[in-house]
Amino acid sequence: DAIFNGAVDNAAGVAQLLEIARAFQKAPRTSRSLGFLFVGAEEQGLLGSEYYATHPLYPLEKTVANLNTDSPRPMSPAHDFMTSGDAPLTLMDSLIEEAGKLTRRHSPDSRPEAGLFFRSDHFSLAKRGVPAISFKSGENLDEGGVAAGKAWSEAYNKDRYHQPNDEFDAKTWRSDGIAADAALLYALGRRLAESREWPEWKDGSEFKAIREVSKA
Repeated sequence: DAIFNGAVDNAAGVAQLLEIARAFQKAPRTSRSLGFLFVGAEEQGLLGSEYYATHPLYPLEKTVANLNTDSPRPMSPAHDFMTSGDAPLTLMDSLIEEAGKLTRRHSPDSRPEAGLFFRSDHFSLAKRGVPAISFKSGENLDEGGVAAGKAWSEAYNKDRYHQPNDEFDAKTWRSDGIAADAALLYALGRRLAESREWPEWKDGSEFKAIREVSKA
């Protein structure tokens, strides 16, 4: 049919974030506040996240970090993870540390030429100084390794990305990989929400000066 269901991009991401929020709701209350945003109109120019950035519920200068998840891969869990662009910030170091506890490692962005760091919803907060990461599923799968992960990505980008074929398939979809990614994001979120940790942009980042001003 001609319906754009958006099963991977981004119904899977919505379901994943709902489960992370549900896990926090069931767990002991954190010291810091947590906000869960479901923003629309990314493809039309990050309109939803841009609106929040200009009308925040919590002051951006007091916002510790922004973790963005988008289009999780419905495959087996992966040994690695990626982010959209590999921005220089200590938040990435913290994510890598938490991944290590789950025996996962960071792999560089496989498509840096696409400039995805500047095209995802986290960018609306990043350009205002908030340390931000857009998380991506890894390609080194438990079942099939890198070859299987890359083959899935190539087929998805070619045949399903932003097309009617982005549909749920009960025969091939798996939720354990999405759940594993959610567990890593939950771990980093809980680490930040239960500590005095204050992520920073590193030297060389175009957003470091903005954050320094907001900190003052």
